[in-house]
This record gives sequence, C-alpha cells and structure tokens, in this order.
Amino acid sequence: MQVNSAFLGSKIRKTGEILSAQVTEILKEHSVKLNPRAIPVINILYEKGSISITEMADSIGFTHPAIIQLVNPLIKDKLVNLRKSNSDKRLTILELTQKGRNAFERLEPVIYEISETIESMMDEIDANMIFSLEQLEKYVKGNTLLKRMNEKSKEYAMEKVSIVTYRKKYKGDFRRLNEEWLNKYFVVENEDKRFLYNPEKEIINKGGEIFFALLENEVVGTSAMIKVDDSTFELAKMAVTEKEWGKQIGKKLMLTSIGFAVEKRVAKIELSTSPKLTSAINLYQNVGFRRIRKSPPSAYKRKLFMMRLDLNSD
Repeated sequence: MQVNSAFLGSKIRKTGEILSAQVTEILKEHSVKLNPRAIPVINILYEKGSISITEMADSIGFTHPAIIQLVNPLIKDKLVNLRKSNSDKRLTILELTQKGRNAFERLEPVIYEISETIESMMDEIDANMIFSLEQLEKYVKGNTLLKRMNEKSKEYAMEKVSIVTYRKKYKGDFRRLNEEWLNKYFVVENEDKRFLYNPEKEIINKGGEIFFALLENEVVGTSAMIKVDDSTFELAKMAVTEKEWGKQIGKKLMLTSIGFAVEKRVAKIELSTSPKLTSAINLYQNVGFRRIRKSPPSAYKRKLFMMRLDLNSD
C-alpha cells in the first residue's frame, strides 16, 4: 500500500490516459476530431467569450506552453482565434470563433453524457473521485507534500530518541555535551562548572532533575531542571551534540522537561539564553516561552536574557 501511494501520480496519469483514449473513441464515433484535453479550453471560451493564455493556464492548471500546444490544432481548424489584447499588447487573447461555438454546441450533449457515465462509475466504486482529486490538488500545491514529508521525518526521528533521567554513569556526558556548545559559542565559566562538575549536589539533591537523550544507546543530548523555589523551575544546560542537530532531540528534551515541571505542579519555568542562539530561541518560543523585559542580574559574564513559560498549576 505504501509503495502504491508513492506512485500515486503515475497511477493518476495512467488512469487519465486510459480515460482520455476512450473519450477520443467516443468523440470519433460522433465525427468529432478533438483532443479531449482541449475540451476544457473550448468550454471556458464558450462561457467567457475570450480570455488570455495566462488566465486559461491558471483556470485549468496547465502550463503556458501546454495551452499553446492544445490551441494550435484548434487554431488550424479555425475553432479558435489568437489576437493581442487591446489594453496590453504583451497579452495574447484566445477567443472562440463562430465555427468553434457551433462545434461546442453540437459537442455539449456528448460531453454531458460522458460526464454522467463517469459519475455513475464513481458511484459504483463508492468514491467521489473528482472531489477527492480536487482536495488532493489543494494539498499538494505549495510543496505541501515536501512539508508533510519533512514533518513525518521529524516525527520518526523523535520516535527513535529515548529520554532517561540522571544516573551517575551519565555525569561525564552531562559535562561533555555542555562544554561542546559552550566552547563553540562562548567559554566555560565558573558558574557553568559549578553545575557541570557537581550535578548531583547542585541539581539532583536540591529537588531538580537531569534528562539525557539516547540515540542507539549513545548519549546525544541533555537538559536540566533546576529547582528555584516551590513555584519555579529553571530549564538549564540543554545541549545536543552537533552531529545530531536537526533530529528534534532538543524538542523532545524540552517537552520532557516541561512535563516534569507540570508533574511537580509548579507555576512557571524560567530559562536564560543568549541572542546568539537563534535556533534555541525559536524552539523556546514555539513551546510558549516569552521574553521577560527586565531580566534579573545574571551570574554569567556572557550576555543573556530571561524567558518564562507560565504553567497551569491547578
């Protein structure tokens, strides 16, 4: 089923080609030599009288060159005329000739019968295919397929990551992961060392927690929840090893940390971050953190500002 879905475009095209060939045979039986793909063109011209090639392309979802290909035989058979727009000479206008209008009027009952027959086929297979295809067209426009694939890839990446709580064997990983990003953007300060060298004393024993992200049994990320007081936790020391960036590991650590705070029934989570860390700031904002206008004094030398997430602690 998954393979068939991947080749949906080919299946639709093949089905369209079969239907088009059968419609061509029906038109021949009625002595009409016309490409079925040109029928929408003639139909629109019959209703509107005249229209630019660009507008026609937009109306039926064809490219500009494809419209030219379709109308060339119609022009040759004197069913359609081409002329320049009176108001804008850059625009080429299509218009139905009287011969074309007469031909469409003779053709209209046949088109109606073809449409009715196809709709009855749809009823037999219990599917409104026209509506479904219209909806599918809306979804795939604007690279929606690519966006959805990216979203799915992120979901799959998150599923592969497991989150565990602090154990002594991960103490070195906590320090390693944080020193990696600190040395990349800043320097490791004494205040950093206080937590990184003594995580049990400074975080765990004071009512906090440290989380670790495991990918194929390798520690690839970490985050800490430091207890500030009975109503507040600080999200701190969140790090993901650079080789695993883009796999939603930071997001999973973030959501786990927030879940921990919710279980503790605290009112808010605070964090300090740097204007340099734009990706991290976007992540914080996406889950609801907002910048505090007047941040309290920081124990760090690097430039930081504070963000806060208010929780429902009812």
